[in-house]
Amino acid sequence: MQFTFDPRKDAANIIKHGLSLSDAPLVFNAANKLTIESTRGSEDRLMDVALVAVAGVVLVLVYVLREPNKVRALSLRRASKQERTLYAQKTH
Repeated sequence: MQFTFDPRKDAANIIKHGLSLSDAPLVFNAANKLTIESTRGSEDRLMDVALVAVAGVVLVLVYVLREPNKVRALSLRRASKQERTLYAQKTH
């Protein structure tokens, strides 16, 4: 799978969330991730919620599938309390 992102969006994500979009594969490839469909406007987005062992936290990745093997990362952040609770309910 190839991961892409806008460098300006990555810089903004680092400032806002302290995480780089280059770390998107950590969530996308997580074994026990929870995937939720999320439409914004006419764009079909996906949101993965996963415990990332190396970070020791539950993270949320928002992305779009562009081609069969291309993921466009849009946002990467720590999960909210509600998202962590949903993740725990669905994966345990």
